[in-house]
Amino acid sequence: MLRNSVIFIFIALFISLALIIGCVSTQTVKKDVIEEKPETKEDECKKHFNIGFEYQKMSMWEDARINFEKAITCSSTYVDAYLGLGKVYDKMQQYGLEEETYNTLIEKVPDTVKGYIGLGSLYAKLGRYDEAVNAYNKAMKIDSLDAAVYHGLGHVYEKQKDYEKARKFYEIAHKLDPDNRAIAYALGKIYLELKKSEKAITLLEKIAEEFPKDIDVRLTLGDACLDCKKYSKALEHYKIIEDDLSEFGTIYVKIAKSYDGLCEYSKAAKNYITAVEKSDNKIVPYYHLITMYLRIKNFGAAQKYITQAFTIAPNDPALNCMKGDVYVGYGDSARNRKKYKAAISHYKTAKTWYGKARGDVQWGTYAKNGIKRADAKIKNTQQKLWYGD
Repeated sequence: MLRNSVIFIFIALFISLALIIGCVSTQTVKKDVIEEKPETKEDECKKHFNIGFEYQKMSMWEDARINFEKAITCSSTYVDAYLGLGKVYDKMQQYGLEEETYNTLIEKVPDTVKGYIGLGSLYAKLGRYDEAVNAYNKAMKIDSLDAAVYHGLGHVYEKQKDYEKARKFYEIAHKLDPDNRAIAYALGKIYLELKKSEKAITLLEKIAEEFPKDIDVRLTLGDACLDCKKYSKALEHYKIIEDDLSEFGTIYVKIAKSYDGLCEYSKAAKNYITAVEKSDNKIVPYYHLITMYLRIKNFGAAQKYITQAFTIAPNDPALNCMKGDVYVGYGDSARNRKKYKAAISHYKTAKTWYGKARGDVQWGTYAKNGIKRADAKIKNTQQKLWYGD
């Protein structure tokens, strides 16, 4: 009896559960499916370009080349890929392939100036100046308002040392793109070459304000101030970048010249000596140091550093002439003290030193003039010796 009751209850529960399930409305559960869009040809081209660009930043030229070429194969009118490939060939010094790349760009995309600009830059680098000018002129016919074209032309003439023409084109480029740092800097340098130092300062100060850590701008600005005899300002600019250039002697020569202009000769000498220590060509800072001491008539100090410089460059014609100048100075000093025989002896020694440089191409004329000066001083001093003052 009990067993039948349990079976009955179980059957009743099963029927109830079936009815409940049957009454519940069926619901469809949707899964979130992210459909991937198929990669387009444009996406593929850009992917190769981006990979090439990253390799280029890491100076991995061969890998960059492969990917830029893939981007071009994918799209024969991909201008930036051609430019990237051209720069890679330039770094690899494969200039023939670089030229071919820019010519292909011009063929495939004839309405862009960038191929001609690339060619102009390459030809200027290789010293093919007429071809460079021709390339930039063709670019100008396509777009006469592209600042990069005039910047490029300015660079070509600057390389040929035609600074007036360079100035003309740099000024046009600067008017078209006044915020371009490279153009403003190039124009500032040309102003300095043309001795328009005040203009250079005005231009470069604006760049230095905006880019205070730009070493090249700060260095050129210091040079412009030095050229204008604004020694304190020059020193200020050089000091800002001294730490960045502390491995090179050139910055210490410039600092020394600033102190020299301020008549702080001991500080100038200290920096000239630092320049000697840090320069590969040590004779150049020695020239500056000795010249300073000759100018302020400290002939003993000049003699000391000439002796040191001779250990680096024995029988150097410039040093021989400077040694002659030292003995002329000794002679003048002795004559002023009425020690005429000593003065004549010094002048004769000066002639000997000048004579060592008489045959030199660069210093020969200076040496001959030095001998003439010494002879005149000997004659004048002999008259004083014979006839008195």
